[in-house]
Amino acid sequence: MMIITSLLFISLISIFLAFQRWQKQRSLNQRINHFSQFEKPKFHWHTILHLLPVTDKDQQQLGLLLLRAGFRQPEAILILVAIKLIGLIVLPLIVYLFHQQDLNLSLLAKCTLAGLIGSMSAEWWLKNRANHKREQMRAATPDTVDLMVICAESGLHLDAILHRVGKEISEWSAQLSEELLFTCAQLKMGLSRPEALENLAQRIDTEEFGHLISALIQSDRYGTPLVKTLKELAKDIRRLRTLTTEERIGKVPATMSLPLMLFVLFPLVVLLAGPAMVSLIRSLQGM
Repeated sequence: MMIITSLLFISLISIFLAFQRWQKQRSLNQRINHFSQFEKPKFHWHTILHLLPVTDKDQQQLGLLLLRAGFRQPEAILILVAIKLIGLIVLPLIVYLFHQQDLNLSLLAKCTLAGLIGSMSAEWWLKNRANHKREQMRAATPDTVDLMVICAESGLHLDAILHRVGKEISEWSAQLSEELLFTCAQLKMGLSRPEALENLAQRIDTEEFGHLISALIQSDRYGTPLVKTLKELAKDIRRLRTLTTEERIGKVPATMSLPLMLFVLFPLVVLLAGPAMVSLIRSLQGM
């Protein structure tokens, strides 16, 4: 009995001493972390991307597509890849469970088609969103260049022009305003001006804005007059917009020819030749 009591007493003392030592070590670690100049390593989403079956080229293409669609979060690529993989697995499984039959060639083709649609639907939606955003920014480009001309004539430098114009157009072109202000943020973070402007042209991806960025980079690099360059560019952009509109109008008759043949000409032929064909068939039956 004395041995058991002694062992229990020694165990309690050991636990108490171990707890005190742990508490001292914990307070010391807290003070070290409080006064330390080094931050704790943060979690990076790119570490998970390396575990997924995605190449670096695919990551760059998907990242550019997400940027053009308006998604700049670092985990956006991971979410997109996860959605593609889930669609690739879940939709064929739903098709297989819906048919509830043995696997044959027809069911295998349906499952393959469902997997293809499931894996590509998110990317198709992003491309549609990026195209819609591109068209909205293309429509706002001429007025944006005119505002840049006014700011340049008032004596503002290029960084101030981008910031001012980005704020002014936020009410009627939120997408283009967001891109311009994001470029200003990149310039404030220390990114070089040509690189920031090239990133802007890559995100917007329109012919008009490509000409604008080329003119801005040339003016910044060689010191050409910015006001004169922007005025000439505004005229060229409006001329290009007029030519694009005329080209679309010229394609309308060729586009409408097939619907007119199907929905107007074919019913008209049926209405005109139908009674004659019916009477001919009846006369042949009477013979």
